[in-house]
Parts: sequence; structure tokens; C-alpha cells
Amino acid sequence: MQIDFVPHGNEQNFSLTESFAPDFFKELHLKDKLNGSFVVTKEKGGFAIRGTVSGVQEFEDARTLENFDRPFEIEVEVIVLREQGLSTQVEDDGSEDFFTLKIPPSQKFADLTETIRQLIILQEPMIALKE
Repeated sequence: MQIDFVPHGNEQNFSLTESFAPDFFKELHLKDKLNGSFVVTKEKGGFAIRGTVSGVQEFEDARTLENFDRPFEIEVEVIVLREQGLSTQVEDDGSEDFFTLKIPPSQKFADLTETIRQLIILQEPMIALKE
């Protein structure tokens, strides 16, 4: 899930289906497609990416063992910093408030796959119960 750095203020949308990322969907129990909408703004030393990701996860009820669908929508905030000496993107988890990615100066995109994976896992219930 790459977000390109375009002139600030432009909204970027994506839809990801299982055919493009079967392992991602299997691990996160995603059903149907994963949708995202982001705005990239220029910040000192890099960019800020803000937006939302939504989808539906399938869980097994802990009491009845019946499968059920659970929709979700999560807020995403990522700071992307250009750093000399890097050859590939690196995730810096030094902040508790937002994710930070460090990229080589020549890179024109940010790969948010791992960040989004972590945010989806964090919003999952500890015990899945059908409401």
C-alpha cells in the first residue's frame, strides 16, 4: 500500500482486495476489500500522511463459535522523514502518538502496509463476541 508524495492537499484513495494480498487478508481475517483515503501534506523534513482505513473482519464468537462480521474504521497518522544514508524505508516506533517512517531522500512514496497492519491488529477485540 504505497502512498505517493504529490503536491500537498491532494487526496489519495485505494482499495485492496484479497487477490492482491492474500496473506495480508488471511492474517487479519479481512473480508471483502480494504479501503483507504489519505491526504499528504508537506512538513518540515518530510511529509505527513493522514486519513482513514476501513474494512470488515470476520471473527468467530468466543461463546457460540459462530462466525460474524465486524466492520471497522481506523484513523491513520504517519510522519514521513527523509534521512540521508538510508537505502530503504525504516519504521521508527519512537512515538506513542503517531507512526514515523524514515525514507531515503530520493524515494517518492511511503509504504504503509506494516503501519496499517499494526493499526488493524490494535483495534481488534481481545475476546471476539457477537453483539
